[in-house]
This record gives sequence, C-alpha cells and structure tokens, in this order.
Amino acid sequence: MSLDIAIVSDIHHGPDRGSKKGSSAIPLLESFIAFTKETNPDCIIDLGDRISDTDYETDLRLLGEIASTLRKLPGTPHYLLGNHDVAKLSVADNEAALQCSLASASEDRNGFHLVFWNPFSKLDLAKGFSLQEGDLAWLKADLAATSLPSVIFTHVPLDNGSMKGNFYFEKNFPHHAAYPEAQGEAIRDIIERSGKVVLCINGHAHWNAHHCIDGIHYVTIPSLTELFTTWPEPNAAYARMSLSDHIEIEVFGRDPVFYRLPIKAPGTHWLNTSKDYAPGNLFPA
Repeated sequence: MSLDIAIVSDIHHGPDRGSKKGSSAIPLLESFIAFTKETNPDCIIDLGDRISDTDYETDLRLLGEIASTLRKLPGTPHYLLGNHDVAKLSVADNEAALQCSLASASEDRNGFHLVFWNPFSKLDLAKGFSLQEGDLAWLKADLAATSLPSVIFTHVPLDNGSMKGNFYFEKNFPHHAAYPEAQGEAIRDIIERSGKVVLCINGHAHWNAHHCIDGIHYVTIPSLTELFTTWPEPNAAYARMSLSDHIEIEVFGRDPVFYRLPIKAPGTHWLNTSKDYAPGNLFPA
C-alpha cells in the first residue's frame, strides 16, 4: 500500500520583497492546484507562510485572496502556520479565512501516521523562534499513541542543519532559521526516542535540503515564489511525495530535485556514543 501526498510551501502572496516574488504567487498556486486535480493525491499539505506580512489590514486582504484560491484545491487540505502568517494576524484570523482549525493534529492514512505539528510560530525578530508550553508535550503524547511509521510536517526545520549559502539565513538572519539549539535537541530527542518517525518535512528555508539523523530524514520543500536559487524567475516549486516501503520525493519547478530514501525499521537507531538508546552500555569496558 502506498500513500501519495502533494505539498506546497512558502507561497508568500504579497509585494515583491527581497528575493520573494510575491506578485507571482497566485498564478503559480493555480499551477499547483491544476497538478493536484490531475494527480489526485491522497493528501494535500500547505507548509505555511501563505503571505508576506505588511500590516494588519493588508495582511487580512492578502490572506483572504490566497484562501479564496486555496479553496479550489480538491478534498480537504492540511494547513500549517508560518511566521509571516501570524506576524500581524492572529491564529483565529487564519482559521477564519482558511475555514479550519490550525491546532496541531494527526491522522492515519494507508499505514502511515501523519503529524501536522503546529507549534508556536510567531517570530521574535530579536530572539528568533521559541516553543511554548505544551508544544513538546503534545508531540511526545501523539507519537506515543501510535504504532505506525510516522511523518512529521512542520513549517520550521527541525534538524538545525547548515544554512551555508542560504540567502536569508547564513548571515542576515541566522537565528531565524530554526528553533534554538537546545529546543531543537529536545524536539529531536522526542522524535528519535519514539522509534517511529521516519521523515520530517518542513518549509521556511526556501531551498532544497536533505539531512539524515539517526536514520530519520529531514527534508525542506522550497518556496513557491523564491528566486534566490533561480534568479531572475521564481522557483515555482511544489512537491509530490510517495510513501510505501521507501520514500520518494520529487520537487518540481526551476530547481528540481528527486529523493529516493530508505525507511528505517521501527525502533532501530544509529550507534551514537552520546545517547543511550538501549538498556546497558553500547560499549562496556
């Protein structure tokens, strides 16, 4: 049995700003909608940052425009919150426009447990991201309640991977790229100790990236309207993912990539002398 998923991220509808060509967002999103209607995936996911924030009234208008376009998607898509979505607007504003709850949720599909983790995503420009009380507890409890191989969808990367070469995060906003390292370690500890997570998918970083930690794949889906890797035209990126006895992810657009990745066996871990995954010592004296 396989599970087919269509993914779009970082639509950034709004003004052209930096290397985000927000004026192209709706036409490019229409192409993604046509793709989903043609391929009929089992699940559609938007990883957040649907707008580029300006002020409350402008953001509310932009959100309404993008929500109206997203309603053309078939089925019932899953939406995550990005930092730009809540920079000026509230979670309730987003829920009203998208006509859905944006609380963290999960569901089982075709032998996989899909986790739509929506931790606090408002970005403090001076300090960066920070998890709020209950975010980690929710994730730990959700993973404890399933026996299925699990995939976690978030807006922000969870691997704290390298941002070398990233237009935004290498030098300009390095502390905006991920959760602080201590919180990142706490997240990964829950993920790794569950013995169930096989893949984490995120947006936010606007480029293609893959990192494997403890046999768990961390994959970044690029932004629909970003152009720093495809100058002078926007990437037009979206992705198709297939889960079966392995993982296949194909990113379309002007910076395409294809991954074919193994799924590790449940409860298995890389040898790591800094963590005690099993009773006793891995390397007794």
